Amino acid sequence: MPMADTERWFLEQVERSHVRLRAYIRSMGVRAEEVDDLAQEVFLLCWEKFNEFDREGHFDAWVRQIGRRLIANERRKELRRSRLLSDHVTELLLDGDGPVENPSYAGYDTEQELSALRECMSEMPKASRELLRQRYFEELSPGAIGGLLGKSSNQVRQSLLRLRRALLLCLKTRLQMSDI
Repeated sequence: MPMADTERWFLEQVERSHVRLRAYIRSMGVRAEEVDDLAQEVFLLCWEKFNEFDREGHFDAWVRQIGRRLIANERRKELRRSRLLSDHVTELLLDGDGPVENPSYAGYDTEQELSALRECMSEMPKASRELLRQRYFEELSPGAIGGLLGKSSNQVRQSLLRLRRALLLCLKTRLQMSDI
């Protein structure tokens, strides 16, 4: 098939599938303001890999598969970035032997905050502490945690929401009390 026909066919497919692709990307948890950029990246990758596509195949499915891989790559990048913070916080929570020398915490009394966090967590039931550890230090998804506990991912999300609210309230109370 001549190049002009190939380009025309590809553009027709993009035009037919772009709305569905954007909806798919959004359904995968991508922030609304990032959907268009990600969809554009997907179609650029599709064009680069177009010679791998079998025209008898389903174009929308192929595009979604590339989108899913791109989203997974973005998620891994994000986890690598967030893992540094999680490792740092984990280290502080586990050993916190002294003040932390970290310019990102300038102006904050991290020792006081960490002490309050430790106290709040120590007052929680063991099952609650374990749930927080699995989610934030082991970075397990709510679905994975639910599988371990025999609960739905929605039940795990609701439990985590309640635990975060309780921790926040406890921290605010403890930090206000220490200001007095």
